[in-house]
Amino acid sequence: MQDATPDPIRDYLRYREDGGGGHKPLGESSLKHYEGILRRMDYGLDAGILESTTDEIRSWICKPNRDKATRSNYITIVRGYVRWAAAEGWIDFDATARLPRIQPPKGRPNPWPEDALRDIRRRAKMPWLLAIDLASYEGARCVEISRLDRQDVTETTTRLFGKGDKYRDVPTHPHVWARVKDMPPGPLVIAPRTKRRATPQQISHGVRWELKRLGYPGFHNHMGRHRFATKVHETSGGDLRVAQELLGHSSVATTQIYVGIGSGRLASAVAALD
Repeated sequence: MQDATPDPIRDYLRYREDGGGGHKPLGESSLKHYEGILRRMDYGLDAGILESTTDEIRSWICKPNRDKATRSNYITIVRGYVRWAAAEGWIDFDATARLPRIQPPKGRPNPWPEDALRDIRRRAKMPWLLAIDLASYEGARCVEISRLDRQDVTETTTRLFGKGDKYRDVPTHPHVWARVKDMPPGPLVIAPRTKRRATPQQISHGVRWELKRLGYPGFHNHMGRHRFATKVHETSGGDLRVAQELLGHSSVATTQIYVGIGSGRLASAVAALD
């Protein structure tokens, strides 16, 4: 049975989920992100996205409170949607063709400091403590943490299911094994309110609130993944391919964004100067 009400956004998301037009198929979290942006924009524009002018779309995206990275992301998403709509005959004119091309700022590594991590691990409460450990010692994304079941973790290997339903095996850190080994079968991270498997959004928001409670406002769980990348890079002798493999990146260029250089190594390099 087909959906009765025409919904081009829904159809576009199905197209992207299936990898239409040679695009890389979008995973669950990316699809939710795309839908959230497109629905809010469609509602926020008086005529909706497909009936709005270039200036109207630009004004909605380039609001003063939106940073450069957000504007760039919104333009990329809406441009893909409107181009598809024009190709499919929903509209006759692509109003996004003349939108500005905003170069997003280059990402920088953002690992949480080691002393902060020690303090957080000492005081944080479950299940957010486990999510923090999985990010910091396994390099797991929130979506991967959400999908983890007890049987996915052994004393030697943690199997993570990432973007596009691809999986990778990461050696299990002793801290993670100590936390997990006596847990019952089923999801590892249970949302406190629903008593069900926590969604990626619940994990992200839950960790943020827990970190804020501990005195670390602005900290988030992805900083643990940056910390993991930085440590792996250091202990592997600076081998980016090792970090890339463990993080599940398709490109070394992406891995470079995650890899920081410890302040101790910087200080040693300066101290060694004649």
